[in-house]
Amino acid sequence: MTIQCQTDADGSSGSRKTNANNDPEPSAIYLDSKVPWCNFIASNLQRSDQPGTQDDVIAIKFILPQSSGFCIRSDLLWWRLAGFDSVVVAQDFLTPRQEIIPVNIPNGNSPHAKLLPQLLPQILSGAIGAILVKDHSALVDLEYELDNRLSFPWISPSCPPLRRVAWVRGRYNMDHSKRIWEAAKSLGLALVIIDNEGHWLQDGKWAHLREGFIATNLDADEGLVDRLVSAIRGYGKSIHGITTVSNKRMVAVSKACEKLDLPTEPSESFVIASDKYRSRELELGLEVTAFRVQDVCDLKNRLSNDFPTLQYPMVVKPCIGWGSECVSKVYTEAELIQAVERASERHRTSPIQRGDVMIESYIDGPEIDANVVLLNGEIVFFEIADDFPSLADKEHNKWTEPFQETYMVFPSRLPQDEIDIVRRSLHKTLIRQGFKNGVFNCEGRVRNSLMRYGVSSGMEDLVEDKSDMTQRKTPTFYLHEINARPPGYYGTVASNLTYGIDYYALNMLQAVGDMERYYSLAQPFMRGPQWWLVIAMIPEQEEGIMKTEDACIEFLRKSEDIKVFVADYMTWKRGGSRLQGQNASQLSFVGFFSVFSRKGRQEALKLANRIKREFTYELE
Repeated sequence: MTIQCQTDADGSSGSRKTNANNDPEPSAIYLDSKVPWCNFIASNLQRSDQPGTQDDVIAIKFILPQSSGFCIRSDLLWWRLAGFDSVVVAQDFLTPRQEIIPVNIPNGNSPHAKLLPQLLPQILSGAIGAILVKDHSALVDLEYELDNRLSFPWISPSCPPLRRVAWVRGRYNMDHSKRIWEAAKSLGLALVIIDNEGHWLQDGKWAHLREGFIATNLDADEGLVDRLVSAIRGYGKSIHGITTVSNKRMVAVSKACEKLDLPTEPSESFVIASDKYRSRELELGLEVTAFRVQDVCDLKNRLSNDFPTLQYPMVVKPCIGWGSECVSKVYTEAELIQAVERASERHRTSPIQRGDVMIESYIDGPEIDANVVLLNGEIVFFEIADDFPSLADKEHNKWTEPFQETYMVFPSRLPQDEIDIVRRSLHKTLIRQGFKNGVFNCEGRVRNSLMRYGVSSGMEDLVEDKSDMTQRKTPTFYLHEINARPPGYYGTVASNLTYGIDYYALNMLQAVGDMERYYSLAQPFMRGPQWWLVIAMIPEQEEGIMKTEDACIEFLRKSEDIKVFVADYMTWKRGGSRLQGQNASQLSFVGFFSVFSRKGRQEALKLANRIKREFTYELE
């Protein structure tokens, strides 16, 4: 239902209008601020360019359900309409797991149609939410977008049961986790945080985000499984699932679930996925060199004992690792030895105590970042982003230069047949590793692709490879790694905004075994991605102490014309933080911006390039 409101000449609103006999006019509506739909109208009547004139028309769309049931997520409109530029405000009137009851509306031919003004308050009381658009002409576009964004089963015939989920490792701060806690609340999940003593969610201003907090030593050692089991059993209330997005703790969480008979994928599957060499062993038909050494002494022994000649460049990486930490591309035996020594020491003294290193051929070709949602062994959602070349991808790079992200672009520019190759390959890999359900962030390269990175319209981008077609082999996918979890925070938010898929919500629903809502919320926008989006990572150029308090906010203050195209951003290194520079062994950025364009990919890349050129900060 659409309502077009007109303000009084003096700009007032919300009063009861009367006739000459001081009786209320039949068509008048008294706005009671305690009623959600009334409050929405009253609070938005003044949102016009020139308030206080007779021509001020405000268009509000109320969403009325056609069937009864229960909401599967209470922030439905806010979540699925994010990024639609004709919307000024989208407000939900639902509470988590609320029952939805449709209201009968008389049609134009009904004898009750003349009673519609009097019935309006009753009708609007059944609205699940309301949308204020920029002007009444935007209502046509809104209808189109509602069809696009809400064409999935968002009303459940049965009430989702109350479930309690334990989240292991509560993230770094509110900036890095806000959407996780928003998702849990909208799903009606009671959230219990398990983390070390003194975590920011234990007490203080953000304690309301969770039902409970269990202080537990989360060192990723052999005792972590038993500590998690003890924490769950000692909480005092039933906990229906455990989850985490912490790489080093996923195996322990799965094993704890097995001991507690809670929903999980096989712990052995997480063991394989977390070990880069074991994952590589399961891949079939490889025409590359790949082997494992325990340490630099093991490597030297192999090299001195008639080891087959290596075809450089080679890639060195810890068998257990994340964030491209200590991953190197080397060209000589001397560089190989140095890189293995560094990678072997990364986790040797940590609670994990692993020093083994994988060495494999460097694979050329476009790198991709893919997200897969599995349900009962089938892919229900799949997407690919283009992961632009890193410093280490350059020819004749220094072995210390990292494989850290520069740009990530949604959606991919790869040909559809190559996207299909990646999808089929990853599906087989996940099933081979023993997974049937879950959200997976996967990385790899397309060998023999029809595309390569070059210059397009003065910018680096994927371009058609016009080399000799007669010599070209069939494209194949080469797996780098499977992360058996949602992508990193900035990647998860980017996918959420681009496709309407909330990986954190899916992750928690799977943890408690709510696969009905899991399936429903894995449905993307009907017409595909709503824009082209580029995640522009801001690297650390030099070592030092950050002097600028918040360099990302400072940039946006100076660049208002770019700000309107920024869908998301985050500052990692604030004033007083230590920067490690380009040779940092761990993932380290100043921050990032997600910029979008509805016109095309090149415009989005142009904006991202401009951010990289104009972004500045000061070091002490």
